[in-house]
Amino acid sequence: MSKLFRSTGLVAGLVLLAVSVFGHPSAQAADTKKSEIVMTVGEMCGGCVKKITKRFEGVEGVAKLQCSIEKKSVVLTPKPNVRFSPKGVWEIMESIGKTPTKMITPSGTFTSKPKT
Repeated sequence: MSKLFRSTGLVAGLVLLAVSVFGHPSAQAADTKKSEIVMTVGEMCGGCVKKITKRFEGVEGVAKLQCSIEKKSVVLTPKPNVRFSPKGVWEIMESIGKTPTKMITPSGTFTSKPKT
């Protein structure tokens, strides 16, 4: 039964990780940089990096994922014309036991779970 809830939670996280389309193609490179999400977590080790990388591998729209053990941070870069939901990303991190202590997004900076 708990596996069902975990699977449902992960699916809900992916659904919340909705993407929206930007307008002008010439602004794609700038939009990608502007739409990065930078997260700080409490602890980070090699196992954490593997877990985070594996979890985001299947997420559509991810162009690049960088984890820093030294900085205890994760930088999520979307593909051009993609913008991630801060709440969806937060919930994905929560689902693998890496709740962010701080998340910087184009929508603002969060130290608790975003509402959207």
